[in-house]
Amino acid sequence: MKELVLIIFSVIIVSQTNNLYAHKRAKYNIVIDTDAGIDDFRAITYFCASKDFNINCISTVDGVLEPQIGAEYISRLLNVYHHEGVPIGTGSNFEASKQYSKHALFYWEKMFKDIIIQPRPPAIDLLDLSIKNEKGRTIIIALGPLSNIAELLEKYPENAMKIETILWYCNFTDKPDGYNYKQNIKAYEYIIKTKVPLKMFSGSEQTYMEDFLQICNEINSVYAKTLSVFFAVQTKHSSYYWDELSALYLLYPTIFQEDIISDFTRKITLKSGTIPDILVTSILNSDKPDEGVVFNEIPISGYMLKTDIDNISQQLIEKHGYAEFKIVSLTSEIHSHMGIYSILGAKTGLRIMEYLHAGLDEIELISYAGFTPPISCFNDGLQVGTGSTIGYGTISVDTELSVRPAVLVKYNGREILFSIKQEIIKKAENDVSQLIKAHGLESEMYWIKLREISILNYWLELSRFDILEIEEIK
Repeated sequence: MKELVLIIFSVIIVSQTNNLYAHKRAKYNIVIDTDAGIDDFRAITYFCASKDFNINCISTVDGVLEPQIGAEYISRLLNVYHHEGVPIGTGSNFEASKQYSKHALFYWEKMFKDIIIQPRPPAIDLLDLSIKNEKGRTIIIALGPLSNIAELLEKYPENAMKIETILWYCNFTDKPDGYNYKQNIKAYEYIIKTKVPLKMFSGSEQTYMEDFLQICNEINSVYAKTLSVFFAVQTKHSSYYWDELSALYLLYPTIFQEDIISDFTRKITLKSGTIPDILVTSILNSDKPDEGVVFNEIPISGYMLKTDIDNISQQLIEKHGYAEFKIVSLTSEIHSHMGIYSILGAKTGLRIMEYLHAGLDEIELISYAGFTPPISCFNDGLQVGTGSTIGYGTISVDTELSVRPAVLVKYNGREILFSIKQEIIKKAENDVSQLIKAHGLESEMYWIKLREISILNYWLELSRFDILEIEEIK
């Protein structure tokens, strides 16, 4: 059985490649409301691993864990996934039963030690802003009791028109049942009265297969590696597909059956005989070579690469991932040479997209890099790294402030400043100055040496996670 699953896994991974892109327009705008149960951890991991979602915020609801505690674990998880820019809000205490808290804490504490409670915005206010500021409609992913969602609709009823649907796991049979329902029955009844579309997932007896951990260990992504840590300490009682069905439903709706309960409610069940593991591993394989617009994929080794790049291409990919390799390569092609600031711009652009977990065309950029090389070369990397281009009108250059490799990002009603750290700017200035002094700006040797240090000292050596100061503008 193990060999069959691995073969199917390989086929799925190859076939899915033709539908995924390094930069793509997200299919869905979502907010996630969670009580930090273990199945919530898996669901959030799958949502984070997929580029099909703009994750505009995550709120914690009183349930398996207290909202303040759950928020800290979710925050730590987002840090691991490099999506720290997804805002987190905490709900009120609704006196939910904590009958499963010890079970959940066993896993969270294995992964993250010594959490510190931080002040965070109220869940319903954050949900309100995230839904109102989104240009389109939003899907609410409800992974716990419906307390926060009911409170949101009561305080901000105008949001009902901007909610596409609520996806909620409640162990629905002929009527709602289970932990998420019983913790706040009045919240469910209130939401039904609002006539906001509600899709309820029925209890699933489908479990993860024994080979799932092995397959995760063979996938080179932070999501698979983190899930492997979880499954390494898993008990048989934590292996059912529950809350994570909401992610699978949006990505693979054909494996589900949808039954009409009323005009505004649906029952969703996993079709008999479905093996979700294969699809999950495809989601987790987030750093595979992706299809482009003209090229199916760019080469990563061999005669099609310049010798100096071919010599270290595997190092570049192992250290920084395929997505960065592709983005820096394409930036250098349109930039017509390998330069320090264009590479820093490409790394910054990709970091912005990861930080916010946003899709193509969702953000607006204001660059402070000016129009004078070499610092203005930063702009070329930004455009390729984010998919925001001058032609599309989503990036502009502000020349009124001091010129520096920095960019203001506007997204979902927020403004975030990403700036290259001062020590890196000084290093780049010194490196360029020394090259000019030694070889002259117009000499061939200058460009040869610039290429060399750009590749080794800036592309290979520097991590995109260490080069930036990130400041949320209040």
